[in-house]
Amino acid sequence: MPVIIRESRKIAGKVYDNIKVYKTNRPLTTEAKKQAEELDDFLSKKLSDILNDVKKKDLLKLKNKPGVLKLWYEVGKNLTFINNTSIIPPEDRKYVWRAIYDHANELKPGQLNVRAINRPENSHFAYCYNLSKYTWDFVKNAGNWTAWVEFFDSLVLREDTRIIEWLGNIQNFSTGSRQNWLRKLTRKIRREFKNKDTKVFSDSELQNKLEEFLITVYPDIFLHKRRSA
Repeated sequence: MPVIIRESRKIAGKVYDNIKVYKTNRPLTTEAKKQAEELDDFLSKKLSDILNDVKKKDLLKLKNKPGVLKLWYEVGKNLTFINNTSIIPPEDRKYVWRAIYDHANELKPGQLNVRAINRPENSHFAYCYNLSKYTWDFVKNAGNWTAWVEFFDSLVLREDTRIIEWLGNIQNFSTGSRQNWLRKLTRKIRREFKNKDTKVFSDSELQNKLEEFLITVYPDIFLHKRRSA
């Protein structure tokens, strides 16, 4: 299914904004165009509903404020529809992340940037969605929005999403007594896996390495396990 995005185009020397462009890797048929229009209408309504939801929860006021993590977490929770393959085929999902900006209105974090245009799967709304995969207690204890962006920005994460999945498996590590721990662990993972292809590791091998990094960064975890054994 094609996805409609809106771009500026120069035609006969004049720049026109909000030109509809159909993004797809398949032939653009009349039926496909119709489906794209239906999806565009769906996204418009869905993003309007999300905006109304965060306004009702009085979260929009957190935009560009220190507590913005809660806003983007709630936005991410509302974006789970992107997993519905009857609405959006997996192969077209990357285009939907860009299309969301055209309907986001007040939810947009700022002006459309190069990342949203060229790497929409690693742009703001995709990160909101990734964030929402974890429990809120885990998210807020791990770090602020900047720390989470740094985590999702990691090249090794983009190449091997098993690390994001692993992080979800250590949610019990995040407690009220341990705050803002994600950034330090992220830097360790980046440093250890720099210029390495983690796909050569089996699931268990990768998990063992990640747990080693966690213990190295936070050795008291290892000591706690020894005392509990």
